[in-house]
Amino acid sequence: MVLVDIGNTNFHIWQNGKIEHLKKIKRFDEKIYYISVNSEKEKELLKLNPEAVNLKDYVKFDTDYKGLGIDRIMACKSIKDGVVVDAGSAVTIDVMEKGVHKGGIITLGLYAFKQAFGKISEVLKYEYAKIDKKLPLNTSEALNYGSLGAVVCLIEKVAESKEIFLTGGDGKFLAETVKGRYVEDLVFQGMLLTIEELRMEN
Repeated sequence: MVLVDIGNTNFHIWQNGKIEHLKKIKRFDEKIYYISVNSEKEKELLKLNPEAVNLKDYVKFDTDYKGLGIDRIMACKSIKDGVVVDAGSAVTIDVMEKGVHKGGIITLGLYAFKQAFGKISEVLKYEYAKIDKKLPLNTSEALNYGSLGAVVCLIEKVAESKEIFLTGGDGKFLAETVKGRYVEDLVFQGMLLTIEELRMEN
């Protein structure tokens, strides 16, 4: 069995417990289940793998949120209580209580902050790095603190005393600053739960 999480930038592949990230999709001989937030990339998958099953049509998830993305649903599905942070092109912060999604927030991803500052001025380019508590004394550190710090403060504000689970491309990096647990396969855990529920029904 192969799981495919089609993101805005990459195809994220789970196969036999191993995860890889591809710019271009390939043909698989095994049964494929997928989710997608990118219609063009979804067409690429289905062109090579027409039998792939879209789990969006089968997932069960308790929320009043209108328009919740399937990637966020899957990341939250395996968490009963806590705050789920998916740090990719955007950073999403969702609250789960007793298996119910209570709501969430979307903010810019770390790379998007970096791009935005770079478009304002050539002198506002920087590399993001782990921040400490000292007030910055140069522009690069100030930009890094202002962008990464904004994301970290928002996560901590939403979480309060709740446990934090981080995933996504920048999840591991964010876990160095945020007191939370990095779970690389969180989206795939939600997909596996959905498949298990689907098999139990059939």
